[in-house]
Amino acid sequence: MSSKEKHESLVKQIKAGKANDAVIKALIKNGQQCFISIERGLYLRISAEGTGFFVFQYRHNGKPKRMTLGTYGKRPDGMPLADARSAIAEKRALVKSGKDPLAEKDRAKRSDFKTIDDVAQDWLTEISKSLKFSNIPKRIYTQEIKPQIGGLLIDDVNGLDIRNVLAFVKSRKKESRPTIANDTLTYLKQLFAHGITLGVTNNNPAAAFGTKHAGGTEKPRKRQPTLEEWRIIFSVMRENQAHFCRENYLAVAIMLVLGVRKGEMISLRWDEMNFDKRIWSLSEEKAKNGNELDIPLPPIVIEWLGELKIRAHASDYVFPNRRASKRRGYISDDTLNHALTNLFGRKTGKNESSTGDVLGKAGIEYFVIHDIRRSTRTTMSKNGVPNDVAETAINHVKKGVEFIYNKDTFFEERVVAHQIMADLVAKMV
Repeated sequence: MSSKEKHESLVKQIKAGKANDAVIKALIKNGQQCFISIERGLYLRISAEGTGFFVFQYRHNGKPKRMTLGTYGKRPDGMPLADARSAIAEKRALVKSGKDPLAEKDRAKRSDFKTIDDVAQDWLTEISKSLKFSNIPKRIYTQEIKPQIGGLLIDDVNGLDIRNVLAFVKSRKKESRPTIANDTLTYLKQLFAHGITLGVTNNNPAAAFGTKHAGGTEKPRKRQPTLEEWRIIFSVMRENQAHFCRENYLAVAIMLVLGVRKGEMISLRWDEMNFDKRIWSLSEEKAKNGNELDIPLPPIVIEWLGELKIRAHASDYVFPNRRASKRRGYISDDTLNHALTNLFGRKTGKNESSTGDVLGKAGIEYFVIHDIRRSTRTTMSKNGVPNDVAETAINHVKKGVEFIYNKDTFFEERVVAHQIMADLVAKMV
């Protein structure tokens, strides 16, 4: 019997309702390309390469449609005839109910949000498009939320899990924990709200929690190291330069003179500064409060930046990343925080302090990087800088009507104010 005759014989068996795995195997082995009806809506297609596929052919809203069910073969990789018949029964039921199996298949592909981490990655991608500092929720999710519930199915998370996450946050480093606990709760609520928006869950187990369950009412920080304390601080930093590197040391000095925020400092690019005019042009995109400002650079700051330029080699950033990273080109948000916390003998992340409490032993009460701005503001006032000038120098936005009508940036006055700070700090650095 020729190949053609054998093909026709096998096709007749299928058309006669005698299709089975043996007949299908023989038809595929015979190697002739074809498209044959096995039963209502179920077809066998044999490709030019000699591979068999089960196909569902149907009509939806009057339009003919076709979808591949699977490749013929043994389980688990292939689809035998019995499985094809089960699949076709499900697809027929969908069509009967008015649904389009192809659309449902695409929908299933899009609904790959099973775990908290699946939803979180989509949520973080979305907010990165609108938030100026999307690294903050990303860091809190990665450090505080993911280790506790990231691998759980989203519908399996309940109030006890949320409480455990908040307890985990509060059990770690104590000083900044109330703020971080409250932020964690906020992001948990947003994450589950995102899941509800996507239709992958109907439940927000964090919704019933308030600040009393997290960090409580946050008390504003008042710590502001004095000039006398800064003399000791810089001295201790120098004595421990193996643990508090020169780049960190100069970053702190510049922040104390200029009163800028940490995020603005560590992300500083060389092309943001005009050394001839001695100006750092802080754009509204980079400023935390969205208020652009030309910051005057005193000569000593220019000198420190010159040293940092050498240390940065060919980087576009003043404080380039010290480890290989595809995320960005400058140091981590935690770099300065951890370096300072280490000098207070406190654990940073998973690491114990490498110095012990050298600052505490020198008589320095605990403070954090953000407290540097408060030192700048207080020192300016104590040295005769007018309030409006000092507030503008640290880029505090005026409130209400005054913000709308008073657009004076006091540039010349700020040149004097920052020079006062430079003269005081230069004696210590």
